[in-house]
Amino acid sequence: MPFSISAELPLGTYRGHDADGTPERLPSVARLHAALLCAAGFGPRAVAGEDGELAPCAEDAAMLRWLEQHPPDGVSIPPMQMNSGAATAYRDDGTLSPSRAIRKLGKAAGASVAVGGALTWSWLESPPPRIVAALEALCPDVPHLGSTESPARLTTSTQTTSPTHVLDQDASVFSGGEDTALPIPGRIAELAAAHAATRRVPTLAKDKVKSPEGSESPIPPRGSTRPARYTRVAATSGDVPWPDVLLVPLSGAVGERDRVRFAVAAHRTLIGIIGDGAPPVLTGAYPPGGRPPANRIALQLLSTEHPVDLPSGAKAALAVLMPRDVPAADLAVVLGAVRTLRRLRAPYRDPLTVVGHTELRSGESFWREPAAGTVRLWRTEPAAVPDTRGTGPNWTFGHAALLSLGFVWQSSPRLPAVEGRGTARYRALASAVNAAGAAVVWAEPLRTSAVGDYAHRVHPHAVVRPYRAVLSLGDLGGPCLVQAIGQSRHLGGGLLVPVDLPEGSTYQDATR
Repeated sequence: MPFSISAELPLGTYRGHDADGTPERLPSVARLHAALLCAAGFGPRAVAGEDGELAPCAEDAAMLRWLEQHPPDGVSIPPMQMNSGAATAYRDDGTLSPSRAIRKLGKAAGASVAVGGALTWSWLESPPPRIVAALEALCPDVPHLGSTESPARLTTSTQTTSPTHVLDQDASVFSGGEDTALPIPGRIAELAAAHAATRRVPTLAKDKVKSPEGSESPIPPRGSTRPARYTRVAATSGDVPWPDVLLVPLSGAVGERDRVRFAVAAHRTLIGIIGDGAPPVLTGAYPPGGRPPANRIALQLLSTEHPVDLPSGAKAALAVLMPRDVPAADLAVVLGAVRTLRRLRAPYRDPLTVVGHTELRSGESFWREPAAGTVRLWRTEPAAVPDTRGTGPNWTFGHAALLSLGFVWQSSPRLPAVEGRGTARYRALASAVNAAGAAVVWAEPLRTSAVGDYAHRVHPHAVVRPYRAVLSLGDLGGPCLVQAIGQSRHLGGGLLVPVDLPEGSTYQDATR
């Protein structure tokens, strides 16, 4: 029989912080354990310990030890959106500054996570009856998760749940999902010792007024926790172009016409970090005689206006799209270079700095879900550039968009194998994409002479024709899949960004 613990957040927001003070995306299992320990040690079920202080009763202590050894098998994570907040609130800290004035501490007032439902931790097999009884009695006594500004209502259930993420004991750095901290044996004693240390009566010498004073509020220890990852259920079907995305937070916004420039700058910087032996999946330079894959690592720039949750504090982000069927050793090399990245410099543009930690996201659940009652279409942003010159006078930008989709998906089982060469193959590939349900709603050329804004390399004898398009993708990917099309899809161009229109919208609505 299954068992689960659900946490409802009546205010619809969650506030918590990691060890470095950055906002926490969702409560960890270690935080759940600490909240239960707090309720057990100070709530109505607490008993007098050997030192006369309150302590968890024997039943609750046994339950907490069980939780240290049996982490949840799955977790159901509701829709979440992190708001880093630009405002800072100040409060009296109660300590003295060098001028003997009361020191004030700043706090990011808007740093919270909007939560669209209950968070549920679940076990495939129910705990022993005495553990279940302790949890059923203790969960109602938990007042909040994270800070006191996140009141919570904890309940237990034996009903079957469908977790969105499952514990992956063999997760690698490229396994998409949610990172968390798990409590391990010894966590109860560690937190109890930390609490006891804060209650020690200071000596007269240590209790004298000093100037300046410093806050003595300690950071909770994390020695008896371990990292873990809950991976999304069916996180990737294995046949999408870019199943994993590394998201690098950046300090400043990037305009549409600068995205190719900064993508090229990031590309050169990563190759410079790796040095000799940079893998072809990044450089694009494959040995002669072999057939390169349909897609390699793609670099795209994102803004706060895109329907995606950027890392906390980021005004933009560099998305490093990782293709499938790439040797793990090559991806590990690229991952190490991405995590070493500190600054991007594009010609004649202010440099951008990395302002936080790189996050790993699933390529199939990258964008936010479409709202109810809407139809999801896709627009090219910035403009895409055709992969070929075309196949004749009746070849349009709509055909070019379908062909570019075909080049992206040509090695996927979602498209049939297309034989032939040259223009015959191009037309057959565009027809196969159309048969898969993809269609071009609208397409028109972008009339500009600054083609360098949309193509990173221009052949002296080629004609570059950037264009904008709105597409329906049919069976080529789900509603949240990340992908890009066109000649510059690997370096900042042709990103397909969701456009959600109300059901019943007209053709003109899609082209605005």
